[in-house]
Amino acid sequence: MKRIFIVVEGSTEERFVRQVLYPHFILKGIHVEAQQWMTNRKLGTTGGGNSYDYIENHVNRLMSRYKNDKDVFFTVMVDLYGFPKKGNTIYVDDEMKKLSSKEKSNLLMNKMEARFSNRNFIPYVQLHEFEALLLSSPDALCYFYTDNIKEINLLKNEIKGMSPEEINETPKGAPSKRIAKYLPSYLKQKATAGVITASSIGLPILRAKCPNFDEWISKIENL
Repeated sequence: MKRIFIVVEGSTEERFVRQVLYPHFILKGIHVEAQQWMTNRKLGTTGGGNSYDYIENHVNRLMSRYKNDKDVFFTVMVDLYGFPKKGNTIYVDDEMKKLSSKEKSNLLMNKMEARFSNRNFIPYVQLHEFEALLLSSPDALCYFYTDNIKEINLLKNEIKGMSPEEINETPKGAPSKRIAKYLPSYLKQKATAGVITASSIGLPILRAKCPNFDEWISKIENL
């Protein structure tokens, strides 16, 4: 059986991998395991931070540990919105200014692939963050926010006609900010509410509405 480690930012993404992606891939003979990147090895703290070193160091440790196992693969799930810009980062502001979101994502993935230089590594940058997946079908937020149908309808009207992955990376316009505008408690509940919503939407719709995400899933399927 193939095995792939998905290095993620926080508990929301970790739960998403376990509850939504794992059941899909295990039926295809691929075992996926999510790990939050380590931010302090001595203290054992994980997730978050604004240094790209955390991601790179965590992936490199995994690669070193499984360097002799050709059936072990590695990938990351990191947001374009708030992409880590400190440490030995691959994000250069001057390069990004005139690029579209998809071009930014592609450039970062190419740099990531070149930096790791490992045939078993699959780069991925989420457009623009995890919550874009939820905006592929905002009605599913009702499964968690049963008393907020009015607010969810206002959210739907705000993003009407927009592709989820094109909803931008500005401080007020990012997917999570748009959800929190109408559902303020979401930011504290995202690890639960976000995963329940994504699970309710289902992987087929998430892939159909989010082509960048679908490309990543397809690459893992084709291992």
